[in-house]
This record gives sequence, structure tokens and C-alpha cells, in this order.
Amino acid sequence: MRGGGRMSREIASCHIEHYPDLMTCFQGQTNRREREEYRRFLYRAIKTQLTHRQTQVMLLYYFEGKNITEIAQELGLNKSTISRTLRRSLNRLTDLARLYFEIK
Repeated sequence: MRGGGRMSREIASCHIEHYPDLMTCFQGQTNRREREEYRRFLYRAIKTQLTHRQTQVMLLYYFEGKNITEIAQELGLNKSTISRTLRRSLNRLTDLARLYFEIK
């Protein structure tokens, strides 16, 4: 499937705890209640604020544990495209998190 195909994977809310690497944008926050709020925020943001390709790459990388080369092969894209997409996704989530938690 090329990047434009319909995504068959979904982020199940039961997998919210699998965000350890994404949680780095909240460094210094160790309160359990706050971490749970951050996880819920990330779950919603990934599902609603990222492009289709960004969501797809996030699912494959963070939830299925695939590396950039494997994702590139699966989606029929260059490794540089996958790396750039992942970086932009994380930047977007970090920006959204800063805005969301600053306003709250």
C-alpha cells in the first residue's frame, strides 16, 4: 500500500500507556494524575490533530515497534520521508501540548 491508502490500524484507548517515548515532551512531570491527563491528551491529539500519514507512521513506530526502514518498506516511501514525518508529528504534538497545558 502506498501512503494514500486507507489505514487499517486504529489506536485503541487501551494502548494509551504505550506512550513512553512521546511522554518526553512533558519532562519533569511525575505526578500520576498529570501523566494520565497527558496520555489522554496524546491519544486525542494523535487521532484528531495529525495528518493521515503522520498518524499512520506514529502507529507503526510507537504502537507496533517498527523501525523507520520497516515502515518505509511497508508504506512504499523513502526512509527520509518517514523520518521527516515522524519528526514533524512529534513537533506538532509537542506544540499542541504546550499550548493545551499552558491554557488550562
